[in-house]
Amino acid sequence: MKPIAFLFAAAFVPGIASAELKTIDVGPNPESVTKGFGGKYHVTLMGPTRNPGDGDGSIVVIEDGAAKPFVSGLHDPKGIVFLDDSLITADFTQVWRIDSKGEKKLLAGPEAFPNPILFLNDVAIAADGKSVLVTDMGARDKIAGPDGFWPLDSAEAKAVPAVGRIYRITLDGKVTEVVPADERMKCPNGVDVTPDGKIRIAEFFTGNIYEWEGKGGFKVLAEGHRSADAIVHDSKGNFYVTEVRTGNVWKYPGKVKMGEGLTAAADAFVDEKAGVLVVPETKAGRLVFLPL
Repeated sequence: MKPIAFLFAAAFVPGIASAELKTIDVGPNPESVTKGFGGKYHVTLMGPTRNPGDGDGSIVVIEDGAAKPFVSGLHDPKGIVFLDDSLITADFTQVWRIDSKGEKKLLAGPEAFPNPILFLNDVAIAADGKSVLVTDMGARDKIAGPDGFWPLDSAEAKAVPAVGRIYRITLDGKVTEVVPADERMKCPNGVDVTPDGKIRIAEFFTGNIYEWEGKGGFKVLAEGHRSADAIVHDSKGNFYVTEVRTGNVWKYPGKVKMGEGLTAAADAFVDEKAGVLVVPETKAGRLVFLPL
């Protein structure tokens, strides 16, 4: 696949000097990206094997247009945010807090959660600005067969246990359940928090984009995004959805397709200063910059 290039007038992206933004190769299986220390992009790499305990996951920082090592010895780091002068990332059944020197400290391990943890994924800054939300995808190993996702009306789909949840973790490692298990949310992936504190969820299995309404349940914002990965918003009221298995990227309202030819589209980051949506293209091992 040939590199994709985009042109932006007077755009600024950390580590890229010119207005012509090209994809940046970052390493094996990038999943999530955020602006961290020094306003630079920090990218989680799940690594080549993606097995529990393999230790080949990492975080890289983009400097001078290239990826440079920042943290090593992780296993399968996914969602990442920058909060309280720290990077926070989810890694299988653990959540790490990382300082400016790349030193990692366990924020919350499996024993800190009120329910058994299966597969932690996305991370978002909570409405209080002092804690994070983390998704547990639940029984993600039961949502597909040899030919892909089970049809939603199939017996196999109905048999998938609803054990996915969303948790809140304080900066001192206290964990509480925020969104409980629900049949409509069997496999939550992306999580986002709007300026007014609403929680939005990209449901991986059904492809629904939800807004959590507390005990009242879920409001459906969009449908038809099976393998939904990211749900992120900008300051203008738009939100963006990525699909990791199709490579599709969508902008709402209006369900406008962004970009063409991506092989996968993971946990994106809105960089309004640069006017771009930064998308980790997992299978290609790179970041792609799409105009907002």
